Amino acid sequence: MEQMFLAIFIDLNNIPSKIKLERLMNALILSEQSNYNFIFAVKSAYGVLHSVSQEFRTELRDYNFSILETPRIGLKKNRADLFISIDAFETLYVNNPGIDRYIFVTSDSDFTVIMDKLRKYGKEVWLVCRKADETRQILAKSCDKMLFIEDFYQFEDEKSHKEYIEANDNKAKELFKEVLRNIDSERLPFNISVINDRMKQLDRSFDVRHTSYKKFIELIRAFHTLGIITIEESESGVVRITDIDLSKIEVGNSGSNLTNDLS
Repeated sequence: MEQMFLAIFIDLNNIPSKIKLERLMNALILSEQSNYNFIFAVKSAYGVLHSVSQEFRTELRDYNFSILETPRIGLKKNRADLFISIDAFETLYVNNPGIDRYIFVTSDSDFTVIMDKLRKYGKEVWLVCRKADETRQILAKSCDKMLFIEDFYQFEDEKSHKEYIEANDNKAKELFKEVLRNIDSERLPFNISVINDRMKQLDRSFDVRHTSYKKFIELIRAFHTLGIITIEESESGVVRITDIDLSKIEVGNSGSNLTNDLS
């Protein structure tokens, strides 16, 4: 199995304290590239530590993070962005091991400088930020993939978790329908991975694991059940889409219960 070396840098004072580190770390290694053996070569966190919850500091220690105190200069600035940028760039010079993917956990746009530089050196860059930052083009255009901090919260009650799942379900269904509207039907039949890839192009944060479907094939089957798409499965397990009925999508947008039917 091929190895992929990861480096993760956490800006402690630019993320909410209720993030669950275990969920984040699992998501980073349980990616769609399951043929890789992921190795965290660098795990570092920076910030004013007295403002970080004891629970999160414990999680950082349990995951063997290097924690660097960056005292404030003035009322707000603590230079965490500078320390992280220097340390990240230094790994390019040391190159032992060579880092394949850099992950920055922050909502600070100052990191776009180092993120752009790393990409120019052929490195893959992921950003974990707030959902509110999704539309900030300076962040979106400086990374290869965006994940959202809210996806790794520890939910305080079942209602909050249910609302979160429902919102992600609706997002997945709208992305799916948008891809179907714009895809070239003359290419039929095609593998379902074509739809999955197009959805991720539209929204780099899309992750079916954060929906009630859990697996992309279950989302496919939901649309198949309603007759919006027709699928066929080979003996080897390859699933292809053979037909698309766009009229049923448009009818749904005119006031039918398409969204509810897909639930």
